Amino acid sequence: MRTFQPGVLLAGRYEILQLLGQGGMGAVYKARDRELDRLIALKVIRPELAGHPGMLRRFKQELILARQVTHKNVIRIFDLGEGEGTKLITMEYVEGQDLKTMLNQKKRLEPNEVVAIVEQVCHALDAAHSVGVIHRDLKPQNIMVDAHGKVSVMDFGIARSMEVQGFTQTGALVGTPDYMSPEQAKGEEVDARSDLFTLGIIFYELLTGRAPYEAKTTVATLLRRTSERPVPPIELDLTIPRTLSDVVVRCLEIDPQRRYQSAQEILQDLEASRTKGRTARGTALSLLKDLRRRPWSWKWAAGLLAVLLMAVGAFVFRNRIVVSPTVKQQAPIQPILVAILPLRNASGEQALDWLGPSLAEMLRTDLGQSSSLSTVSPDRMHQILRDLRISPGANYDPETLRRIADFTNADKLVWGQYIKAGDQIRIDATLQDLKQNRSIPLKAEAPNEKEVLKAVGQLAKSLQQSLALSPDLVKELRATAFTPASKSTDALRHYNEGLELFRQGSNREALNKFQSSIKDDPEFALAYSRLGQTYARLGYDNEAQ
Repeated sequence: MRTFQPGVLLAGRYEILQLLGQGGMGAVYKARDRELDRLIALKVIRPELAGHPGMLRRFKQELILARQVTHKNVIRIFDLGEGEGTKLITMEYVEGQDLKTMLNQKKRLEPNEVVAIVEQVCHALDAAHSVGVIHRDLKPQNIMVDAHGKVSVMDFGIARSMEVQGFTQTGALVGTPDYMSPEQAKGEEVDARSDLFTLGIIFYELLTGRAPYEAKTTVATLLRRTSERPVPPIELDLTIPRTLSDVVVRCLEIDPQRRYQSAQEILQDLEASRTKGRTARGTALSLLKDLRRRPWSWKWAAGLLAVLLMAVGAFVFRNRIVVSPTVKQQAPIQPILVAILPLRNASGEQALDWLGPSLAEMLRTDLGQSSSLSTVSPDRMHQILRDLRISPGANYDPETLRRIADFTNADKLVWGQYIKAGDQIRIDATLQDLKQNRSIPLKAEAPNEKEVLKAVGQLAKSLQQSLALSPDLVKELRATAFTPASKSTDALRHYNEGLELFRQGSNREALNKFQSSIKDDPEFALAYSRLGQTYARLGYDNEAQ
């Protein structure tokens, strides 16, 4: 198959940066979309597959269907295109490792780490199955994990495209043999429960470091899974919690009727397992305290203590839970991620529509960034709103806010509106804390448009206070906060107009707007930044620098 070197430009917009890997469908590259100035994963389809009319038609249909799966644990497919005579799929790029690489490095993972991964895969499968999309080729190579532990599943529905006459008979199997369900191995019709069987194989490998159906040949492996039940994980390693072993065994039932019927059922059992573990630990601690309080005779006390120690020891050995009344495990502190949404124009004056996105971006820069607090970038926010078909500055209802939170991975959102009365502009915003299920009002006023940036600065301070940040963190944020020097509303307006054109790919028109913005205010740093990006898109490297 033809490969592309770093620096090659495909379809006039996709710059190849790095080869990530190759598989049955083709090669995958890390690339930059110059039109939208973002990193993407670019899959080049093998010519013998792309050249088959029936498969290509089916492929397009499946991609259209797969794009309906919108969930934070599913890698989004952007487009199917062509460049240099080669069919291309562009999709969201995730910086991280796939599960196959993690298994090769670690051999096996800790049970709590496995559960965190499997739960997120279940959420991805549930989102896909709910709109009628079956993966059919789930495997560790298709599951990415980033540095923060977020899981992303890729390639939904793509394997089905190869189910056309001629391809299934020439070695292009629909699915990966090591991870096929029994019904796939027998060439039968599959449904969502097939994906759940495959998830069981992956679950098994993550817990034990071994495949559940080991054999010398691929055919022997496929035959085993259609006729034999695997050895339960707990029999290979007694430290694996029985509750988790039972979930794996049920996933791997040969008869689909005896399996889990949905990913939601697996999630419920995993949550029940977690609750059972907490209850058992609490009971052990309660008995220990009770034994200390009561005036037992030494014989009864010794006997009960021996029984208690054996019970607690067995539980600890089986479930790997440390029982100690004095030692507490400290969970790692997660950085705060805030999503600031474009504000809604409540004044009814269309001439002020440009102010909503600008206010959000100014608030973001005034808030500041640190290792403990970050904000969703305006470009990512714009992309997410577009993907969810939400108008910027809409009147956000609770369900819409939750969907945005899912896609941004933020648990704190800032949204609101602004209104002009006479010359005065009033901003009414809300900090929505989804974790604690509370909302905090934020207000600021500007006597006129020229003073609106001062009002945003006041709003940023109120936001820092409402986030209950430590004094040291507030000091760090204020030191890193970037407040544009512009006090010109004309500069802000031209900047916002240029940004909209930039996102639409109208680069030359955007260039003119950013230049006008800088002419209005020669010290407007954000406009210079976007101007440089626009020059880079147009190929003017010297000007971009």
